[in-house]
Amino acid sequence: MNSIALPRHWLFFGSLLIFAAVIAHSGVPAQRDSFDAPGVSVPDAIALIDSGALVIDVRERSVSAGSHLPGALLIPLEVVAAHLTKMELSKAQTIVVYCNQGAGRGPAAVQALTDAGFTNVVTLQAGIEGWRAAGLPTAKS
Repeated sequence: MNSIALPRHWLFFGSLLIFAAVIAHSGVPAQRDSFDAPGVSVPDAIALIDSGALVIDVRERSVSAGSHLPGALLIPLEVVAAHLTKMELSKAQTIVVYCNQGAGRGPAAVQALTDAGFTNVVTLQAGIEGWRAAGLPTAKS
């Protein structure tokens, strides 16, 4: 009986591997942990903001509630897609997005906005932590 169980066991796991391979190559976009998003330094972000760029804080509400860049829209990454129609007029406008340290939510938001047709979106590479470290002002929520 043990000799029969082993082939069934391997057949089951082999089927799972084939199923996983088919799903992986079925055109379903893969979820990525990092994105190749154009980033800007704090001085470059200041120049873009001074020239009229839209600024979006994509951190979670509980995190962004403390403080944010002056004039920033508070739109957490999870709801960026829901706000795209409201932002339609901004498709050609420069947009600076930021998160805490510039490595997670910011690049993901750049990717989401770029995929939606926004043409000039960058992430603040150092995030709000880099902004604060440079001694720049923040606004309270």
